[in-house]
Amino acid sequence: MLYRLAASFGALILLTLTAAPALAQDEPMPGPIGEQSIAVSTSGATSVTESAAVLNGYLGSIGPYNTVDVFFETSNGQSTSRQTMTGPGSFSIGISGLSSGTSYSFHAVAVSNLLGGQRAEGAWMDFTTQHTIPTAPIVISTSSASDVTSSTATLRGYLSGMGPYNTVTVFFKWGNFASMQNTTGSQVMYGPGSFSIPVSGLAPNTTYYFQAVGQPDVIGVAPAYGDTSTFYTSGGGTLSVSTGAQTGVTSTSANINGYLNSLGDFGDTYVWFEWGTTTGYGQTTGVQTQYSPGTFSSTLQGLNPGTVYHFQALAAPSAAGGVTVNGFDAVFTTSFSSGTKVSTSSAGNIGPSSATLNGVLTSTGSSPNVYAWFEYGTDTTFGNSTPQQNMSAPGNFSFNVGGLQPGFTYYYRAVAIGNGNQSFGQYSVFRTGGSVPVNISTNPASSVGTNMGTLNGFVSSIGNLPSVQVWFNYGTTPGYGKISSYHTITMPQGFSYQLTGLNAGIDYYYQAVAQTQDGTKVYGSQQVFSTVSNSSISVTTTSASGITASTVVLNGALGNLGNTPYAQVWFEYGTTADFGNSTDLQQMTGPGNFSSAVTGLAPGRIYYYHAVALNPTAGSRSVYGAATSFTTPGSGPGPGPTTEIPIFIWVILGVFLILIFVLILLLAAR
Repeated sequence: MLYRLAASFGALILLTLTAAPALAQDEPMPGPIGEQSIAVSTSGATSVTESAAVLNGYLGSIGPYNTVDVFFETSNGQSTSRQTMTGPGSFSIGISGLSSGTSYSFHAVAVSNLLGGQRAEGAWMDFTTQHTIPTAPIVISTSSASDVTSSTATLRGYLSGMGPYNTVTVFFKWGNFASMQNTTGSQVMYGPGSFSIPVSGLAPNTTYYFQAVGQPDVIGVAPAYGDTSTFYTSGGGTLSVSTGAQTGVTSTSANINGYLNSLGDFGDTYVWFEWGTTTGYGQTTGVQTQYSPGTFSSTLQGLNPGTVYHFQALAAPSAAGGVTVNGFDAVFTTSFSSGTKVSTSSAGNIGPSSATLNGVLTSTGSSPNVYAWFEYGTDTTFGNSTPQQNMSAPGNFSFNVGGLQPGFTYYYRAVAIGNGNQSFGQYSVFRTGGSVPVNISTNPASSVGTNMGTLNGFVSSIGNLPSVQVWFNYGTTPGYGKISSYHTITMPQGFSYQLTGLNAGIDYYYQAVAQTQDGTKVYGSQQVFSTVSNSSISVTTTSASGITASTVVLNGALGNLGNTPYAQVWFEYGTTADFGNSTDLQQMTGPGNFSSAVTGLAPGRIYYYHAVALNPTAGSRSVYGAATSFTTPGSGPGPGPTTEIPIFIWVILGVFLILIFVLILLLAAR
């Protein structure tokens, strides 16, 4: 009897051990590969692009089944299509429609389709799609147009930053409306530098707008834009200038005005005034450059009270072959002022290196003693003075000056002071004997930016020479240290040279130079200009808004543009403090808030971001707001395969142990 009971218990134990694996088919028991359980593992993703990837896995065992389906699951709850496999081996499935610069999680899955079939999962793995938005954006600027006529012009730009790209295609948007309805042909740039593209078929007397554009040869990357510039086509006729009215006349000063009616077929022209106490004038103002019709003016100082002055406007094209034109003669009278009065007389005893300057003290006013002298030099700034002479009554006075240059034109005027009341005689002029020399002046710089500036000079005479060479000395100190390229001219005219690659916020000194064929050099005065500094541009990062499991709005504020007319702003963001992703660039013309919407985020992740601003002028650097973070809602990537033993397995094992215990008791009772 006892043996029969023991046999029954043994049969029950055997039945239990046999049934347990069948009841736990969803959680396979360990056993030899290919006999009891399906096994699958996840491999890394390959062929990752901006929007697609190939997911890879390996089926290690099909268990007790003839076929197994394999596929992939992603962290956002999506599943790929299925493949049927009849034995161990690698498998791959491509996915598309992904967001660029986004991290994704996935794992491989293998299942049997039989009733009660097994399911196996590989470990979760990550990959990040490619991102083409540059971490250092393309920087491009629009330069001044050149060679402007009534129907043609040359548009110019400068590419100072290539970003992360090997090539950048450049072109211009342009038109006679601010929307710039036309586009030029394009050029491919392989490095930073200037570029230009001609346009034709323009209408005369018309304002045109244009803007430089840079575009990398990468799909999905927004182009970079320079600022908008303008030029004005000439009238297709002749150069024309008019003399305007005088304004602001006092006893010793006056503003004289002119109007450039037309540039004719020239792209730019020089304008100035002649003036004096007669229609012979004798004095000239500084030369100005006009690129379009419009007003121009000059202020005269040191005039005599109660005196009639004549003046006329003049214009001459900067290009060779142009003819100087002039407006009509106009007059004004300075107001009367009691006190000391003086007049300038004609110079005498003029030789190659000396002359006698003459003047008349016409009134001492209420002063018993008056000091009289002369100011003189090679232009109307004079720069030299004779010793003062003490005079107690009206009368003539003179002074012989030496050390003059032969063949030079000299300007001079008489000066007197009494009881603190200073009076000036009219300008007068004479020319020393000898050959007519080369005369050159240094004019103010133009088109000054963060790392560029255009140097300007004017040769008013080349004497009787067939040609002279002109250039500029320049540098960051009054000693210069650098020279521009040479340029040969055959007649009086202006000349320019564009400097690039300069440092921001730095003073640059320069001087126009002319050299004759025998090596004699003539120098203009020293001038200085300062490149634009962007050191005061500022940006701050503000709190993100509109946060969901996959989207967010990043916010920032541009606090200051510094000295630049506009700034480019964007955000850098990512799941680490290194960011790795950038939003599209935005252009701002003044301080204020800005935002960018970001999509394709992963749920349950911490994201870091900061605002960035850049003065797009060449040579500038980006400035950054403080880094901050936000967390997307959600549970994040799903868990890997579980190793927990189901409860019913524990129940079976418990029954088995009880049976063993009962069997032991029965054997002991015998």
